[in-house]
Amino acid sequence: MLVSIIIPTYKSWDLLEKCLSALESQTFEGDFEVLVVNNDINNDIPDNLQKFKNVKFLQEVKPGSYAARNKGLEVAAGEIIAFTDADCIPDKDWLQKGVERLITSKAGIVAGDVKLFYKDAKKLTPGEVYDKYTGFDQEGYVKYGHCVTANWFSRKEVLQEFGNFNNLLKSNGDSELSGKISEKYPVVFEPKAVVYHPARYFISEIITKHNRLIGGTYDRKFRSDSRGFNRYVWNFIFRRFKFNANLFRKGKVKDGVMIFIAHTKLFPAILKESRRIEKGGATERL
Repeated sequence: MLVSIIIPTYKSWDLLEKCLSALESQTFEGDFEVLVVNNDINNDIPDNLQKFKNVKFLQEVKPGSYAARNKGLEVAAGEIIAFTDADCIPDKDWLQKGVERLITSKAGIVAGDVKLFYKDAKKLTPGEVYDKYTGFDQEGYVKYGHCVTANWFSRKEVLQEFGNFNNLLKSNGDSELSGKISEKYPVVFEPKAVVYHPARYFISEIITKHNRLIGGTYDRKFRSDSRGFNRYVWNFIFRRFKFNANLFRKGKVKDGVMIFIAHTKLFPAILKESRRIEKGGATERL
């Protein structure tokens, strides 16, 4: 196998079907395998997913998508690894463009673009508006030597060189590993390697995302620095508040109101979650 595509999943079989269907339609002319790693204790694979070719189902019961990705790396036969997520829909040229850029460059990571799509682009919810502004800025992440695993290409030997993902983390593991890799190898952005990701529809989904991100940042940076963690949380809230105010100043009143609505629920939830974590609560996985 030339390429191994690794996809962690946790109770998202319905979304995964769309992802696997898109992978069946790739223009890539080489050989590839798809490794789906179930991160749930229940390992019953739905019958409708058994129809896909070149798909192997694995299981990793240790909670966390990074533990699941590491399980995929243990089995992967490909010299090139492509990561995406169960809720992503790869463009038909995704694999071709990502692999091509990795082969023709000296990059440690090729970071493809992540584009959002909406249930009704003419009638966005507060959650979708929030995601529109804050969702995935892969090109921006690359400028700081980072990449999200929704769209990531690397040689397997490079990942192994840096010990793969930190499977103790439930969030921020992509930032940690890509940051290490970028200290030695370039991280490059490839806009033609595209995956499509659904915007988060409900504010509760935005809250879940940020609770997970805050937990991952705490585990990675602030376990022994309570003051630093509190500064981080309040700085996040301040930057989001400032961003919201700038929207009003720029005349984007409708979007500003939508995001303000999201913030009225997000900010209290983040403060509550940060206090829970500091008191010894487990960090969230989803």
